[in-house]
This record gives sequence, structure tokens and C-alpha cells, in this order.
Amino acid sequence: MTTAPLTALRIHHKTMSLKQLLQRLRIDPSLAEIGRCKHDLIIECWAETLGLTADRTELQTAVNRFRRSNGLYTAAQATEWLELRGMTLDDLLSLLKPQVLREALVRHTVDEDEVRRRFLEVGHTYDRAEISTIVTSGYGAAQELRFRVEEGADFHSLAREYSSEASTAKSGGYAGFVSREDLEPETAAAVFNASAGALLGPFEHRHGYSLFWVEAIYPGELNETVAGQIREQLFQYKLDSYERTLDIHEDVWSLGEGWGT
Repeated sequence: MTTAPLTALRIHHKTMSLKQLLQRLRIDPSLAEIGRCKHDLIIECWAETLGLTADRTELQTAVNRFRRSNGLYTAAQATEWLELRGMTLDDLLSLLKPQVLREALVRHTVDEDEVRRRFLEVGHTYDRAEISTIVTSGYGAAQELRFRVEEGADFHSLAREYSSEASTAKSGGYAGFVSREDLEPETAAAVFNASAGALLGPFEHRHGYSLFWVEAIYPGELNETVAGQIREQLFQYKLDSYERTLDIHEDVWSLGEGWGT
């Protein structure tokens, strides 16, 4: 008599067995976290609903990438590694399949027009400013240094001599590149509406008062990196929306507490 596999997680007709969960634990405990397991089954459900399948070439690429990351450079090494974890090649393919399906879903559900429209809405969040700063403990000292810069003194020399911020003082106050989120709202508004060479402040903050010298402003661009970030955000919104339509059963998850590798 054959005993049915014990189910750890069910989403519609998709299941993850207790055996598969244990295999994940033996590879990497993070793979067996409930969020990761749910994510992988949800991806499989959504892909099936949309008629998407794992491309064999992409699946083989995922296997090759996995082997390299685990130092499995020969067939013998890969076979031994799988046997030690009670796995077959088909088990490994099942584990990697959601990664391939996810990439297919991203391509299928998020088009370039959506990415461009989203960038028009949030492109300012990708702006970057290159700045230098002088920090003082009192308003009067900061104001005095501002007057000296306005009269022709070099901002960076004053920063080396007078700034109380040790991390930037030695480099003439140079603080590098910042986004709007890196600065207080009032400071961000002033910096990103300024031009290169602008002197701003003093601005009050918890460490005292700051002057800023704007080295350069770099408006956000829809380059490959930014497009990838926006595409991922849009996909996550859609994935979350799809997940809310599902009936998810965590059948034996309480047994996972205390498991080891």
C-alpha cells in the first residue's frame, strides 16, 4: 500500500510536500522559509493560469548557475551532492523552476510602456546630487561660515578647518552622492532645486546646523538599472494582487519549528 506524501503547503491544486520542504532545508534554510515557499507555489499557479511554461534553455541555465554557485563543476560532484541531500535531478529542476517562471512572468505581465509611464510618475526619486557639507554645533557659527564663503572663502578649506563632522571634514566636506530620501525634506527640496555651485543653509538637524555646497545635480534617467527596478516594483504589485485571490493552506507548517539542516 502506497502512502500519499505528507503535504506542507497547498495553493489551489499546487502542493509542496514535506519531503520537498526538507530538501530545501538541507540546501539552505532560507529556501524553506514560509514566505519563500509560498512565493514559489504562487509563481507556479500564476504561470499555469497564464499558460506559461519553463523554457528548457533557461531552466538549464538556472541549473548551470546553481552548480557554479555550489562548486559542482563535474557530473560526479553534482550527483554526490544530490545524493547526500536525498534528491534527484528532477527534484533540483522542480526547485529551480519557479525562478525561471518568475522571469517569464515579469516579461509577460510588465511591458515597456508601463515602465516608461511609471518613470514619468516617480522619476524624481532617482535624482542624485553630489554635495559637500559643513556641520557646526551652533547656528551663529554656521551663519558666519556662510558669510565667509559668500565673501570669497573656499568652502572646502573651511570644511576641513571648522566642520565637526569627522567623516567628511578631512575630505573638505565632500559627502558624495545622495538621493532625496537621504536628506531631510527641507534640505532635499533646496538641494534638488539648486544648480551646481549653489551654497545652501544653514539647516538645523539633530547634530547641529549644516551648510551645503552643491557640486552637481544628476536628474534621474530611465537607464537599464532604473528600468529593471521599476519593472520589479510593478511586477511585485501585480503578484501581490494575484496572491490575494488565492486560497492558501499551510497544512503542517507548525512542524517546521526546530528543524535543522
